[in-house]
Amino acid sequence: LLSLKENLLEDRKQKIQQLVEVAHSQIAYFYDLEKKGELSSTQAQSQAKAAIARMRYHDGDYFWINDMQPSMIMHPIKPALDGKDLSQLKDPNGVFLFNEMVKQVQLSGKGFVNYTWPKPGFDEPVAKLSFVQGFKPWGWVIGSGIYINDVNELFMQESIQLGGIALLFMLFAGFISFAVVRQLSQQIENLH
Repeated sequence: LLSLKENLLEDRKQKIQQLVEVAHSQIAYFYDLEKKGELSSTQAQSQAKAAIARMRYHDGDYFWINDMQPSMIMHPIKPALDGKDLSQLKDPNGVFLFNEMVKQVQLSGKGFVNYTWPKPGFDEPVAKLSFVQGFKPWGWVIGSGIYINDVNELFMQESIQLGGIALLFMLFAGFISFAVVRQLSQQIENLH
């Protein structure tokens, strides 16, 4: 079960990283149009933001873009954040999450950041793990994240299934053991 939980989280981490990399390549596409002179810088950035804002996966999960200040460039779920300074935004645990995202991009160009964030349908913010990747030509950071409780719920579902299979196996093994013991008992009685 411990291995299962680790594997589920690792699988989700890989998927979120791949999805952010796809969104990153979408931004690069518009940047290439700018470099070719087919779009102005303003047009390319505007179209890139609109394309990323429309992208969804899984169950309504989304991508956002902030800059290196950090200020929000585009948040499709909370557009009130667009243009806002995020440097003082911290989660209930005191993590300055967008500053941490910028640090991760400055350090490695991309990577994972842990924090808590409000999840639709929940009263309190929940643990979230996001993958962020920098887009250096425009000074952007694109990211998306997974809520850890989603992984925990999936783990519980898988655990219940595994528990059911294990219970059936134990019942079957118990039945076979009982039958073998009974057969051996009868053979021993017949010898006496």
